[in-house]
Amino acid sequence: MNRFDDKVVLVTGAAGGIGKASAERIAQEGGKVVCVDIQAEAVELTAKQIREAGGEAIAIACDVSDPASVSSSVDGAIAEYGKLDSLCNIAGIVHFDNTHELTLEKWNKVLAVNLTGAFLMSQTALPHLLASRGNIVNMSSTAGIAGHPWTAAYSASKGGLLALTYTFAVEYGKQGLRANAVCPGSVKTAMHDQFRLPEGADAKLLQRIMPLDTFRGPETAAALVAFLASEDAAHINGESVRVDGGTLA
Repeated sequence: MNRFDDKVVLVTGAAGGIGKASAERIAQEGGKVVCVDIQAEAVELTAKQIREAGGEAIAIACDVSDPASVSSSVDGAIAEYGKLDSLCNIAGIVHFDNTHELTLEKWNKVLAVNLTGAFLMSQTALPHLLASRGNIVNMSSTAGIAGHPWTAAYSASKGGLLALTYTFAVEYGKQGLRANAVCPGSVKTAMHDQFRLPEGADAKLLQRIMPLDTFRGPETAAALVAFLASEDAAHINGESVRVDGGTLA
């Protein structure tokens, strides 16, 4: 199945986790993938592994929270491939803190990467996506649609990302652009490995975010990213889709 033949897709957060899995999945389906991440060596490895597997990819180091870096990345994608058909905003970070102990520095950093970063990438890419009648896939979270303890900044950024997605869908839908969001939960990535129960936190609250069955790998979310970025989702716009094994059902 080559749903991405002659398609160019830019994937942020491609150094690992859902971003890497999405880049690999899209490349396997024939797409030309622009792998973007702040981790220069790791994202170059992602692109190298895609090429070694027979796919086509380039790597660009980028801080999505920095406008100049974002502009350079989009320019690099256009210089290499001449167009852009899809933007997958997957780059993200998380901190786990008791909210009353969350520092403003951490709050600002999480929102800068998760929300402002997606805004900057989308704003910069929009002229090219409108030219191709392309689409945007934003990586939100179940934390953006239901209460999760110890993730005030992360949850706020992911809820904001849903609102941004809906705005894109309505504002640009008549111009041929689609924008949708993926809301993973119970997906095992490096973020999951970073979890530490904040000091004094009630461990019973973990039941609020534990999976209904089991944690799954990032490829489960990547499959949905690829679907929404493809023409199979041509009539899906302004939607948020959970991939959480029924955790919030």
